[in-house]
Amino acid sequence: MSRKYSIGDVARKLNMTTRTIRFYDQKNLVKPESIGENGYRYYGEEQIQRLELINYLRGLNFSIKQIKQLLNDQKGSDSLLLLFQKQIEENDAQIADLKQKQTQLRHLAKTIATRKIDADGLTDIAKIMKKETRLTNLRRKMWLSIATMLVLIFGLTAFLTKYYYDQVEYICPNCGTKFIPAMTPFIFSAHTPKFRRLACPHCHQKSYCLEIAR
Repeated sequence: MSRKYSIGDVARKLNMTTRTIRFYDQKNLVKPESIGENGYRYYGEEQIQRLELINYLRGLNFSIKQIKQLLNDQKGSDSLLLLFQKQIEENDAQIADLKQKQTQLRHLAKTIATRKIDADGLTDIAKIMKKETRLTNLRRKMWLSIATMLVLIFGLTAFLTKYYYDQVEYICPNCGTKFIPAMTPFIFSAHTPKFRRLACPHCHQKSYCLEIAR
């Protein structure tokens, strides 16, 4: 015969209050397994496991309505997964909002400390922060413009380098072999306006080779 627990036993076992357990009973979430002649509620292992699940979900900010729908759903595991995914999205949004507020608070604290604003100047905080926000947005746009320019410059440089590479070849001063080097040594080798220090694929000597048009 399975053991039965009084409402007080369950409360101590799950670190809950008897009031909370009665509340779940009123909401038809967990009914006692039996009620004695003395009117006392008694719970079995199944009800205790159910209470543990409810406690866990409540700790994750699920509503009573959501929990009731989950417990009454025949496909409980699928519904639980959907609820978890939805709650994760909501938590992520709240975390992002809190991070933004923390950034604003730190910035405001730094501004007040730097400018030594006293009680008489507190009314100017909104104006100051508005100007700071405009300045922050201006800086963000500036860095975005610089990043865009760097990307364009890098792209143009890569295009011109490839174009130049396709137009030239080299003559080894040691054996007279004409050759086209690989792109990597072409880019990173030391060079002058007419020579580039490369390894000849024929004699394998590394020297300043004459650059000529193909």
